Amino acid sequence: MALIPILILGGFQVSQIKHITQETNQNQRQTTYRLGDAVEAYMSYHRNAVETLAATISASDAAFRNRESLTLKLQSLQENLEGFAGIYVVDDTGTIKATHQMSTNLIGVDVNDRDYTARVKAGQKAIISSLFKGPESLNQPALAIAVPIYKGGKQVDGFVLAVLELAPIKTLVTKYDYGTEAYPVVLDHAGKPIYHPNAALTESMTDLSKEPVVQDAKMIKQGEGTYTLSTASHKELITYKLIPDLNLIVWVSRSTAAVNAAFTESLRITLLLLVFTLILTMLLGSLLAKRLNGTIHALVGYTQRLAGGSFAQPDQKVVPRGAPSELHQLAEHFFRMAAQIKENQRALLQLNSELEHRVEERTQRLQDEHATLNAVLESMSDAIVLIDVQHNVLYANHQMAESFAIPMGELAHMPEADLFERIAELLTEDQDELQLRKLTAEPRVQSALTVKTEQGKPRFMMVSAFQVAREGRVFGRGYVWRDRTKEHEIDALKNDLISLASHEFKTPITSIRGGVETLLRRDAHWEEDFKLELLEGIHEDIGRIQDLIDEWLDISKIESGAMGIHAQPLKLAAVIESARHRLPEDISAARLQFEVELPGHTPLVFADKLRMEQVFLNLFINAIRYNEREPLIRVTTHADEEFVYVYVQDNGIGIAKEHLAKLFDRFYRVDVSSSRQTGGTGLGLAICKGIMEAHGGTIQVESQLGEGSRFQLTIPRFNGGDELA
Repeated sequence: MALIPILILGGFQVSQIKHITQETNQNQRQTTYRLGDAVEAYMSYHRNAVETLAATISASDAAFRNRESLTLKLQSLQENLEGFAGIYVVDDTGTIKATHQMSTNLIGVDVNDRDYTARVKAGQKAIISSLFKGPESLNQPALAIAVPIYKGGKQVDGFVLAVLELAPIKTLVTKYDYGTEAYPVVLDHAGKPIYHPNAALTESMTDLSKEPVVQDAKMIKQGEGTYTLSTASHKELITYKLIPDLNLIVWVSRSTAAVNAAFTESLRITLLLLVFTLILTMLLGSLLAKRLNGTIHALVGYTQRLAGGSFAQPDQKVVPRGAPSELHQLAEHFFRMAAQIKENQRALLQLNSELEHRVEERTQRLQDEHATLNAVLESMSDAIVLIDVQHNVLYANHQMAESFAIPMGELAHMPEADLFERIAELLTEDQDELQLRKLTAEPRVQSALTVKTEQGKPRFMMVSAFQVAREGRVFGRGYVWRDRTKEHEIDALKNDLISLASHEFKTPITSIRGGVETLLRRDAHWEEDFKLELLEGIHEDIGRIQDLIDEWLDISKIESGAMGIHAQPLKLAAVIESARHRLPEDISAARLQFEVELPGHTPLVFADKLRMEQVFLNLFINAIRYNEREPLIRVTTHADEEFVYVYVQDNGIGIAKEHLAKLFDRFYRVDVSSSRQTGGTGLGLAICKGIMEAHGGTIQVESQLGEGSRFQLTIPRFNGGDELA
């Protein structure tokens, strides 16, 4: 009887495999049509832009058709729309009269022999050329959009020639997932490959117009079939589409052998799984039938004893002989838990007794401290000054003298008016002396003031003025000056954190919300590829949020001293290479030059592998992101008896000298707008500093604006041997 449902499941699985194969073919058709739509949209968008430029030139007077004026118009389009290798104006004689560059050697080049020149003159309308090479395309295969220019009524006065780069079209075509052993092809109206996975065909501008699939596409417009191409040695399943307005052909091809192999392999694996499942089911059923009943009864009896408060060690009667070993382990853990509960109860009682003793000691200490009030006042961080009834300084602590740069000998017995005059000299320009006068006018008043230090930096002070009186008798006035500079900096830091969190979290959360709302729409039926694309985007955004949270957790551990370091002997080359492989795909795809120059005798370091990789990864990412050139990272080392010194040098934008002192501070960013463009939080280098200090090492930086930066890492050397354990 157990064989019947397994066979039913097998039949259902075979049916599912056939359905998956059909669905794969359907997905290939949909991908082909979507590819055609994408190519059509890209080409039409660029053609419309060129037509707009041609219309603007046609509408301008002859005085504004000189080379300088035309060059400005061409430059505007070149700068505002990517994808153009060059934009030119060709006169009615077929000669280039203006380009998008002021200085060029293409002025005067004759293009009458080009396919696009004959077609645009014959049709007097916008055309897209076939694949060609020429000086206007830097002698590389390219397409061109040609749009006629008119003067007067409908008299043709030349045309605008916009040469399209093939690289953006390749990027557009290859961004889609075509499945296993499938590839796309895009042909121009003459049958030349605009994109083909065999780049040599595009480079040689091979004519594929005689291929059967091209003939069918021109006749049927869109469809699918099995073809043997001259560029392949086996039959392929091809879905194709003709873009009527552009006369371009796109197709997606997949080997028929791959289609059949997937079905055959899936069927074989399914049959093997069915046989294995049948055997395993029979064996497990027999085993469980013998042991399940006795095990369940033993477990119920044992838990009942625990509920009754019996914590005795189990014997063979509690857990029957022959019961699974897991049951024995469960009973042992239950008894350990009971013993731990008893031990915790005893520890809590002892802790309570200790706390009571500490409270008594603290009470006695507070009573003793009351007798040392003068010492407390002297050691306070607030500046305190007392004025007697004759308006002279009666008492001032050392903090008062240091805060306002007044020697203690001069401060003693100084008149109140002279004291406030000295303080007024330190006020910033936006402060009013009336605020100081108010402090002496009322019995109790508070005021916030900003004074300048000897270095010219602002110091934020909160001053509290009060009468010193007892039982109606006035003894003078007192002033307490509290330095709020740290609090002000904390408020600024808090505002930065709130601003950072709102910005860094808003973008991924908005993206996640948009994707989820799209998927939850009941009035739409999305394709599986589109759903997968949305889910991948949501997964990436969640990853960004997780990275932000990890950075904040790391900086919290560093601040609290809880950063755990698991040091071990490490080879620097392996750590650097591992960090390099962890570079994100969008960064590692950049044309990165990476030079690691480690001497063969470089000693081992004693460090935490993951944390050191985190430091190198942060420095590598910064070197690439903050770089306006082709990134170059050079890593060199040398060592002494205690440390290994690693230097990470880049050719990035560099850092101004005034920022170097605070570069490793939390949330400090050299340029807020730049950090927002690159997704910075201002925590990366602060975390690097914390990690290095936790190792007993250091991190330092040297930088020159516009030339790059050089970071020095000081890592403890492993002195326990020259070989890894």
